[in-house]
Amino acid sequence: MLLGPGDRLGRYQIVRSIGVGGMAELYVARAKGIEGFEKLVALKRILPELARDSEFIDMFLDEARLAAGLTHPNVVSVYDIGSDDNGYFFAMEYLRGEDVSALLKTAARQGRTMSLGHALAIVTGAAAGLHHAHEACDENGEPLGIVHRDVSPTNIIVTREGGVKVVDFGIAKALSRRSKTVTGRIKGKVAYLSPEQCRGEPLDRRSDVFALGIVLFELTTGTRMFGKMDDFAIMHRIASGELDAPSVRRDDYPAELERIVQKALERDPAARYASARELMIDLEAFARELKLDLSANALAELMRGIQDSSDTTPLSRTLPTRVAESTTASLSASLPGVPKHSSAPWLVALLAIAGAGAFMWWMREPAHPATIEPAMAPPVPIIQEEPRVEPSAPPPASFAPIVSSAPAPRRPPPPRPMPSAQPKTHDGLL
Repeated sequence: MLLGPGDRLGRYQIVRSIGVGGMAELYVARAKGIEGFEKLVALKRILPELARDSEFIDMFLDEARLAAGLTHPNVVSVYDIGSDDNGYFFAMEYLRGEDVSALLKTAARQGRTMSLGHALAIVTGAAAGLHHAHEACDENGEPLGIVHRDVSPTNIIVTREGGVKVVDFGIAKALSRRSKTVTGRIKGKVAYLSPEQCRGEPLDRRSDVFALGIVLFELTTGTRMFGKMDDFAIMHRIASGELDAPSVRRDDYPAELERIVQKALERDPAARYASARELMIDLEAFARELKLDLSANALAELMRGIQDSSDTTPLSRTLPTRVAESTTASLSASLPGVPKHSSAPWLVALLAIAGAGAFMWWMREPAHPATIEPAMAPPVPIIQEEPRVEPSAPPPASFAPIVSSAPAPRRPPPPRPMPSAQPKTHDGLL
């Protein structure tokens, strides 16, 4: 049963529920101290139905212990661990933001796209956090051998301040963890597994590099790597190395960025980047060459735009022409589910311009202004009966009657006018 506002877990008071995962519930809670001290935290509690399963309890506590030993701007911080009648829980940093998967869905609903700079900022931030975890040591300086094993868009958070955080070390593997991993058991999201995970082989940090390479591929091509394939087909393609090159999905994909992505996605771990830091260094060098902004401020601007649903300004950034040797099109790295800019508004604008031009042509001044009466011009010329014009009312200066092409009929001499009558004539107009 989910806890409600006002319920307590240890010394923490529940504010609201955030959601439920496969192993735990997540809440926003308030920690109180002396002199009115308060701090919002995120509380993770093991699911009640798993609270008596020793394996899940060990995994849950392993996550807390591993994450508590990591202190880095790109890794979520864990503050406290405890238990009460409601089960085991731990308190961690409360992040105001969205995971990358949710961010993409929100952007898609608003018709937005993510720029190449934003995509690379997210991946380089995640790479920095992963490298810190991979390098972590115990109090004696011995490597912990941490491998996240579940790197995916749902486990990368972008905060409102533009920070990037790797979260959820729930299935992370470490040499020192108390709950031993069963050999051959596959854990993690299938679409982001490494080839060695698919084959049930021993893992090291290069497995996380591969998973981050898939995230990089998807963020910069705007497409899912495997679409709607079933799990078996996905695992077969990963294990056999049958992966599309980014340029297959986008003709304008930069050659240097494609080299980076493909190195991260090498089937053989020995040919892959040896660390997340190496991947990060190459991405940062590529970004400097293109003068892309990978700062937290740039991501914060993205988040502010996403939060403001009334702002429909596109977020895409047109890259310099030299990025794509054969095209000047932009690479607006829209994420899965985020469409490219629609051409419909441009089509509407062109039709409007064409219509306006047609209307102006329609209303243009006629070649022979006297064909119709100047002050009474109808939309289109029509045949009218010949009007009668009184001689006492001379036509305007601009009036220039044209002569009918038909020969004028011979008229009999006019009769002698009566004193009260005035002669009448035809002007020959159609």
